[in-house]
Amino acid sequence: MRLFDAHVHLDFYANAPQVAAQAQEFGLSFLACTVTPAGYLCAAQELADAPGVHLAAGAHPWWIADGRIAEKDVDTLVSILPELRFVGEVGLDFSPAHVGEGTQRAQVSAFERIMRICAETSDPSCSKIVSIHSVRSTDVVLDVLERTGAVRSCRCIFHWFSGRPEELWRAARMGCHFSFGEHSLATRRGREYVREVPSELLLTETDLPAGEKVLGSAQEIASSLERAISKASEVRGEDVGALAVSNATALLA
Repeated sequence: MRLFDAHVHLDFYANAPQVAAQAQEFGLSFLACTVTPAGYLCAAQELADAPGVHLAAGAHPWWIADGRIAEKDVDTLVSILPELRFVGEVGLDFSPAHVGEGTQRAQVSAFERIMRICAETSDPSCSKIVSIHSVRSTDVVLDVLERTGAVRSCRCIFHWFSGRPEELWRAARMGCHFSFGEHSLATRRGREYVREVPSELLLTETDLPAGEKVLGSAQEIASSLERAISKASEVRGEDVGALAVSNATALLA
């Protein structure tokens, strides 16, 4: 492994199997997040046995908030989680720019159900890995992780962290990882957080592609990671590429 993308939506590519096959040329491995249980089940067939692809089952808070993920879909996810190691994208989003009013209760209920099952079924010798979305909700996310025990039994990654500094440090003290990409590093807050995150908790990501059912390539993913690594290395004054691969190797062990 030369590059690790801790948060990519590989199933959004219309040519996902081709992208996965190309990845070997770049030494590229993925935590491939899905946004619905149905999306995961479809991708699991399409990407079965693809080398370097760690496919995660997700329930994105935007889809929960607008009803595209109903309670029966959360039931489906909860039913398959005991057999899975990789989970994501899951979490909470309380930003009015992203979700409608009055959706917080449904989001928290679904997220808590998911994390409770993750905590109860995580194998201590091979802990579940969870990629988490948290926008204007990090303290509530952390409360859920603590209440369910998931923060102790799972390996949690905050994707594109944008919370308050005190929330960053609370998550770091709890042992959570953080994945940053070139888009977060384009912001002053993102650069500051990349500078501050403890070295052993830092990972790289792309959050590609920008839309669904698009044609893509492993080259664009690798190039995005390399740009993020270059900027993060400049900010931190160390080789973030080697650091992120070392952290990913330990995470996946």
